[in-house]
Amino acid sequence: MRVNVKLLGWMREFLGDGIAHFDEQDFDLADDQTLGQLVNKLGFRTETQFMAMHNGDRVLDSVLDTTPLHDGDQVVFVPPLKGG
Repeated sequence: MRVNVKLLGWMREFLGDGIAHFDEQDFDLADDQTLGQLVNKLGFRTETQFMAMHNGDRVLDSVLDTTPLHDGDQVVFVPPLKGG
């Protein structure tokens, strides 16, 4: 299956080893992948806090590993907001 991934803000700085920096990219994944597995593949879970959006809906951290991905899905990763 093919999933579109967008990275907002500085999320690209936290990509895992071997993954080139990108702002938006399509990924070919196995049919049984979950959002949590994608997070692990990109390296975010161990590197920084983030918010995940799946087809426009926020996904809580507690359900990342049980959120299935499907062909044509769009995933957006947002860094934590900081203000002053």
